[in-house]
Amino acid sequence: MYIKRVQIEEGFLDGLDTYFEPGLNVVIGARGTGKTSLIELIRYALGVSGFTTESTKKATEHATSVLGSGQITVTLQDGNTQIIVSRTATDKSPRTTAPFLPPLVFSQTEIETVGLHASGRLRLIDSFLKKIESSKQAENEQIAKIKKLTVDVETTSREIIQLQEQTKHLPQLAQMLKEVSVKEREFAKSSASVALKQQALGRLASQTASSAVAQASIERFQNSIRAWSTQIQQLQQSSPTTETWQNPNSDDPLSGLRPKLTAIIDKIVGTQSEFYQLYTEAAKVLEGVIEKRVAFDEQARQLRREIETIKEGAGAVARQSSSLKEQQAQLNSLRDLLSDKSIHFAQLRELRNNHLDILETLREEKFQDRQNVSQILNKELGPRIRVEVQRAGQIDGYFQVILAALRGSGLRYNDIALQLSESVSPRELLEAAENNDYASIADITNMTKDRAARVLAQFRERSMGDLATCLIEDNVVMKLLDGQDFKDISELSTGQRCTVILPILLNHRGKVLIVDQPEDHIDNAFIAETVIKAVGNRSKDTQMIFSTHNANIPVLGNAEIVTQMGSDGKRGFVVLRDNLQAQPVVGAITGMEGGKEAFDRRAAFYSRHTS
Repeated sequence: MYIKRVQIEEGFLDGLDTYFEPGLNVVIGARGTGKTSLIELIRYALGVSGFTTESTKKATEHATSVLGSGQITVTLQDGNTQIIVSRTATDKSPRTTAPFLPPLVFSQTEIETVGLHASGRLRLIDSFLKKIESSKQAENEQIAKIKKLTVDVETTSREIIQLQEQTKHLPQLAQMLKEVSVKEREFAKSSASVALKQQALGRLASQTASSAVAQASIERFQNSIRAWSTQIQQLQQSSPTTETWQNPNSDDPLSGLRPKLTAIIDKIVGTQSEFYQLYTEAAKVLEGVIEKRVAFDEQARQLRREIETIKEGAGAVARQSSSLKEQQAQLNSLRDLLSDKSIHFAQLRELRNNHLDILETLREEKFQDRQNVSQILNKELGPRIRVEVQRAGQIDGYFQVILAALRGSGLRYNDIALQLSESVSPRELLEAAENNDYASIADITNMTKDRAARVLAQFRERSMGDLATCLIEDNVVMKLLDGQDFKDISELSTGQRCTVILPILLNHRGKVLIVDQPEDHIDNAFIAETVIKAVGNRSKDTQMIFSTHNANIPVLGNAEIVTQMGSDGKRGFVVLRDNLQAQPVVGAITGMEGGKEAFDRRAAFYSRHTS
């Protein structure tokens, strides 16, 4: 694929209509003629972001200010297929007739500064990866699942804690019931009538307890329905609009989809009434259970009065026995529910762990791909340039996640966040928080156990989905051999940084490469020996578009097409466009600084290799 044509309407480059070819295309011209503007408009039209947030912002501002209220249209040639991409300053994204592989675009400033930013270095390495977008999509799918499962784990954990609190008195209750049963048997021995009535009362107590358990179960059922109904109601309030087509002069492009959306929304709204109907039916069932329970209670009261009449004190004991049996039945039901919740909790954690394993595998594979890129670059560019990828070397994002979780805790969270981010992985911290394993955290970080416990408690008060999926990004180290020693890119001059970044950039083989003025801050020797050599190593079918003031690039790079830009002060335009051998192009390049010398070097090179 290559950029075939660029058309611009309005703005500084109004009326520009030019063509490019596979291979090296060079845009020349004096300063202020619109070379950089052309590069930035192509970048903007194709939706190519910068290598840092700041460069993206500057590039967009440059393009939209130059374009004004106009439009840029780029025609891409992909085999026998043409893809038309257009964009105005108000378009949030490009309008395209088909998907396309975005080119690599580097501004002059990006070449100088990208090596200073960890994110920029990483993006530069990732630009070599063919499957980086699908890899990110696969990661995002796992992240969404893990966050949902983490919420489910947290919700179930809170339910389990609540049930454990409710059922903790079961042993004590069983002991009390045992003591009351002894008293009941003593009363039964003293009177046959009391014994018969106690047996009847026992049956009623069992029925009352069952009714109480049923009532509690129905109420939980209703609460669940109410929660789902509320979520559907909230979803309904934010449902997508189904606007009607307003243009009578053309067919509605969504005519086949709008009815489907309406039908889906109607289904969702319909479930609201179904939930209400279900809640109402459950209320009727609950009413019947309560009526039976009231009847059982009344019969039991009558029997207790009769027992009390026969034997003083026996009624009170029977009342206590019935109450204790009812409480025991309810707590036994909750204990069974606790058992189910515990099983479900274990299943949720196992499922989440499986997805965490998948996420870690995806990230490890991405690291291995990055390492492979670094090895290829080292082979191509060594020994002068060295590239190294460090696994999980950027902890800033992780530090910020921990910081956000601890903020407002009353702890010295800056120090703690730094300790944790440097010594504990996100998954280890997640598991420690959920298991309240403060002892391990204390050992690893040299915190006191009390402080570690407070830290983990603070995490448990927040949703830990962000922590569970937090990415500690790989770090890319770039170095240049300076004399006997390698120097990190952060220690290099602007020119030296360019001598590291440009060769890496030019090692791209499969993408369209667009570079604005790559020669700044570097000398002609480096251009001739390194830049031109890298250009020559690229396939002739792979397109490059350079804007430059340096005559060596089009001449020694043997450009397929040279485009000269001019300006009348109000508008930039194409003065000429032709191949390198055309006399007007030769004249234009010869008029550049060093232009004649460049042609002399080219002639000398061909003379040596043809004699």
